[in-house]
Amino acid sequence: MPAAMYDHIRKPSAKNPNPVIVTQRVTATTSKQVTNHLLCAACEDLFNKRGEMEILKWVWNGERFPLADRLAAARPHSTSQEFLVYSGTDIGIDTEKFAYFALSVLWRAAVHQWDLPFGGKSTVMDLGELQEPIRLYLLGKSHMPEDVAILLTVCIDPASIGSFYTPSRIPNIPSRAFGLLTLGVNFMVHLGREMADSARRVCCVKSPERLVVLRNCEDKLIGPYADLMKTSKVSRALQQR
Repeated sequence: MPAAMYDHIRKPSAKNPNPVIVTQRVTATTSKQVTNHLLCAACEDLFNKRGEMEILKWVWNGERFPLADRLAAARPHSTSQEFLVYSGTDIGIDTEKFAYFALSVLWRAAVHQWDLPFGGKSTVMDLGELQEPIRLYLLGKSHMPEDVAILLTVCIDPASIGSFYTPSRIPNIPSRAFGLLTLGVNFMVHLGREMADSARRVCCVKSPERLVVLRNCEDKLIGPYADLMKTSKVSRALQQR
């Protein structure tokens, strides 16, 4: 995750301003981040310019949530009781840069085991036969692979707005799917020919309207959090809050 996202959830006025980090081993307040040296400067710059700079303009920044503000002032493309759907084209956002960012984070989670803040290594994400096509797309040598679809969701619940999590496999879905949360913006990445046609129809890049969904995302946050808390030991300082 970009270092700026850690900065956005710091609380400068608090005695310990650092964010709460949850891993399978420990839950505690810390300045440590999931980080390793992996890419050359040129690739880091490419990832930054084609994805990270754009998404950091729109996610929760500690004071405002610009993307949610943009949707609040826009007319939905369609509505239901549980969510609203907007056209990314109509609201003036470059949804492909959001998709590029999501794939860049997922690809990094697939090609390297990252050092976690309290010890241990990250789980490697299996992208199957799409790992190389995604790499070529990220390098700008090809278009987004045909068998990739990304659902872009803007969250309205405070828990999702104020937190993020690294890529995780989504269970109980026939296709290979991964979830990723970034300070109020949730991504669901579907991979493979066996994905449902509905996933392709709502892709934020491949749908004609470049769709963006607005909804409560607590259900997407609870699962990954609950899995971690099965084994995570909460620090004494947090227990005493």
